[in-house]
Amino acid sequence: MDRLFAMRVFVRVAECGSFTRAASDLGLSRARTSEVVSDLEQALGARLLHRTTRSVALSDDGRGYLERARQILADLDDAEALFAGSRATLRGRLRVAMPMALARAFVVPALPAFLARHPEIALEVRLENRALHLFEDGIDCAVSYGLPADAGLVAQSILSTELLTCASPAYLARRGTPREPAQLEQHDCITFLALDSARPAPWSFHDSGVPSSFQPRGQLGFNSMEACVEAAAAGLGVTQVLSSLAEAGLKQKRLRAVLGAHVAPGPSIYVVYPPQRRASARLRALLDFLLQAFAARAR
Repeated sequence: MDRLFAMRVFVRVAECGSFTRAASDLGLSRARTSEVVSDLEQALGARLLHRTTRSVALSDDGRGYLERARQILADLDDAEALFAGSRATLRGRLRVAMPMALARAFVVPALPAFLARHPEIALEVRLENRALHLFEDGIDCAVSYGLPADAGLVAQSILSTELLTCASPAYLARRGTPREPAQLEQHDCITFLALDSARPAPWSFHDSGVPSSFQPRGQLGFNSMEACVEAAAAGLGVTQVLSSLAEAGLKQKRLRAVLGAHVAPGPSIYVVYPPQRRASARLRALLDFLLQAFAARAR
């Protein structure tokens, strides 16, 4: 048995959670894929996967073996890239997770150059606003607002943000421009519903470096800051969002920033990955791309 080939097959099955999907990705028949994993289990003397007619799940032994197999395969890719040098063609599948708003604003516009440079990399972008378990979910890296809850992940800051309060010029002409956060009591506030509580998140301000907060109230709330931006641009009220999400509306003059003297810093944006993945050559290429994509749009 080709142990490295069997590792690759097993890893793909584990990440897909399906023999059929893994077989399609690998260009194998489902029967051959199942046979390879069964032979690997027999050679190891351990059950790696629990199989039912509808699903495939990792056993305890399978979770441990998956982590080691991924590391071995990443190390092998690194070794081959070391000797191939700049002539190496990066190939394989990469999975990156990020909030939809960041994908639309920063990543998707820059993707043509990345895919043209690395035509044999298959990139899966998962649009997630929930906390992810990178290892269990088979994610190579993720882009997130703020530091991840898992302190064991490698985290690199790629963009700083501010919390921008804004409204449409038409709304401000109709209702007046607030000069102090307290004046927001007289305005229609479009609230962002926090993902963990589904309640309106408080707005943050700074006054000469001293932080303060304001609890917004209004008829309209969304669990998407992108939707808050669009509602504000439509003249429905004042909202507070990350500066990166309001950038386009400000440039197009669909939005106007208010309370500029009270702007508070927002969460930094990080790219994170498990330390056991130790940036393989193709993952390093993806990390470099993400850094450049965010830096370019921030200028």
